[in-house]
Amino acid sequence: IFESLSAAFSRSSIKRENRIQQSNIKQSLLSALCLPFPLPNMFLWLVLAVLAHLLSITNGFAPQPSTVLFNPSTRIRPSSLSDTSTTSTLNALPDYATGDIEAARGFFYIWFFGGSGGVGVALRQFPQQYANFKKLSAMSDDGPTLGGPTVGISPFCLYPRDLSKADIDKVLRNKLTVEEMVKKGPKPNYLSEKGYLCYPSFLDANKGCNPLTVRAIFDALSTGDNVSPDVAQVKLDKIKQDMSDDRSVFKSELLKTKFVGFSSIAFLLFLLGPIVGATCLESLAAGWFPEWPGNGYLPWSLLFGPGFWTIPNYWV
Repeated sequence: IFESLSAAFSRSSIKRENRIQQSNIKQSLLSALCLPFPLPNMFLWLVLAVLAHLLSITNGFAPQPSTVLFNPSTRIRPSSLSDTSTTSTLNALPDYATGDIEAARGFFYIWFFGGSGGVGVALRQFPQQYANFKKLSAMSDDGPTLGGPTVGISPFCLYPRDLSKADIDKVLRNKLTVEEMVKKGPKPNYLSEKGYLCYPSFLDANKGCNPLTVRAIFDALSTGDNVSPDVAQVKLDKIKQDMSDDRSVFKSELLKTKFVGFSSIAFLLFLLGPIVGATCLESLAAGWFPEWPGNGYLPWSLLFGPGFWTIPNYWV
């Protein structure tokens, strides 16, 4: 009887330890998968089977095994090293689209129509920036102005003239807070209705000041025509606290916002040019003229041999 009780107790202990181990495994898997709910036993084993299968077919960062057998009788000659080219081309297409015409065409459609939206945004920036420059030029001679010494803003800000320190001080002496400007001023767009400070509200709050100076101070607060009120208040207080003769803080903030605006346009053009353009061009070549001799060194081969005029001979 004692031996049977001991055997039953040991079996129950083993079962309890197995349940504890299974629970620990389940909790570890839940922590790894970041799942907030318990998993059924069948689903747990299914997930483990899928993970095991994925681990068996993937190599991670391990290099692919070489299929070339080493022959100890072969020797590398110095002349052969000098004959090989050290240049290589980067393929913008994924592996599945490189040798498959239909996949390359689908890849082209995705990137071409997806990038066309960015092209439209980029193309609208140029007339918009030109219109903004014309507006600034038109405000160059608008009054009133107090005249006097100027602060010497950077020419990279693309303003038609320098700004008078007296005109800047007149705007900065405005006692209204940004919240009061938003509340009392006009609300011409959706963001201004939601509490953002827009340029018309800032201009309305500074009636009687020089228009070009008002525009410049607002440009120091924002890269566009709307700005969050808390951000505008922090920057405006920072500019007001500067008592230097040349208003160095104002000039620095103005140059910073202009640089951010111009660099965003330049970055968008970079994405559309070397990235989107190159991907569309390579997928176009792989999908419609994969045997064209110039595919290896696009886009220069379109002009300097074999030339784009030879593409119809290889069109698929």
